[in-house]
Amino acid sequence: MTNPPPPGNWGPPQPPYGQGQPPYGPGQWPPQQGWGQPPAPPKSNLKWLLIGVAVLLVIAISVGATLLFTRDSGGGTTQTATGNPPAAGEIASANDTGPVSVITEDPTCEPWRPIATTLANVENSGWNNRDSSIPATQWSPEMVSQFESVAEAMRRAADQTVPLIGLTPHRAMRELYEQSVIYWRAYADSIKTYSPSDNHLANVAGNSSGAIVSICNAIDSRAAASRSMTASPAPVPQFQSTPSSLNASEMVVTERENQLCSDWVDATDKFDADTANWRGLDPNLSRNQWSPAQQQTMEDAAARMEAFAQNLSDFGTQSNSSTWDDIAQLSALYWRSYSASVSTYTRADHDLSLAAAYLAYVPFQACLAAGN
Repeated sequence: MTNPPPPGNWGPPQPPYGQGQPPYGPGQWPPQQGWGQPPAPPKSNLKWLLIGVAVLLVIAISVGATLLFTRDSGGGTTQTATGNPPAAGEIASANDTGPVSVITEDPTCEPWRPIATTLANVENSGWNNRDSSIPATQWSPEMVSQFESVAEAMRRAADQTVPLIGLTPHRAMRELYEQSVIYWRAYADSIKTYSPSDNHLANVAGNSSGAIVSICNAIDSRAAASRSMTASPAPVPQFQSTPSSLNASEMVVTERENQLCSDWVDATDKFDADTANWRGLDPNLSRNQWSPAQQQTMEDAAARMEAFAQNLSDFGTQSNSSTWDDIAQLSALYWRSYSASVSTYTRADHDLSLAAAYLAYVPFQACLAAGN
């Protein structure tokens, strides 16, 4: 798959974003308080998957809601929530209509953790080490059982996530929950006739759910609060998804041919190449522990991040998609917040780079899933 990682040995979720490279650096972070060590991401003939999900303690949670996927006449995938989806007037983010911002609090982080935990435990039972290039027609009975088990776990996670769509006060978090739900369901539905290209569906869900985990980690570590004022504000959105769209949410990328996809992929690949040295650093080291060479590497990477953030922001405004735009602007904000931390960097700031990277690879993998 294709995703460039945050810097260095940069910790949990350790998925590689680049051409088969690990995310940022070799080292491993100690587990964040409340979140356990994520599984290692699988490799593909594109890029590593940003799919590792940091996990908390296993807590059972059950929410009555069912998501049904239907194909529209144009071949796009839509999601219909049945059971007890929130009504438009009950959606906490209904009045969030301004520019996106670094998220410093969100009441859905706590109920989200057991959902992420339970799904991660199932995925860690062998699925994360799967060979995604093998089609369903060539699966052994053991592989069939493994894929079906994960598909069922993804359906349950989707069901349990639906109420959080209405509970988060942040529009961008709502959209991330929506995309996780949509792509989990789409991947689960692909299992009976699975082909290697369907793996991108799982990658999108892994990146969107990984973004949520990292955003919540940045809240817990206080990195989001301490750095939220340092980044340039996001632009006012030109268009917005509305709460009523929750009843028929669309995949973030639906067009099979989209020039923006090519531009987005090229920009992320270039960023990955340009920040290769940064990915080799140890994120556990604070600013006062850096050697002169490490300091120079961080400062060089920070400049690259600022440029990459501007690219993402510009692409977002060109997307004609409220969800894509919000995700792009949010990724840009987290990259800028992280780059601004370099002069006073501490280990907690790593959460910002992880959130930024996961967010950037939601559209990336969605483009691949759409055939772009």
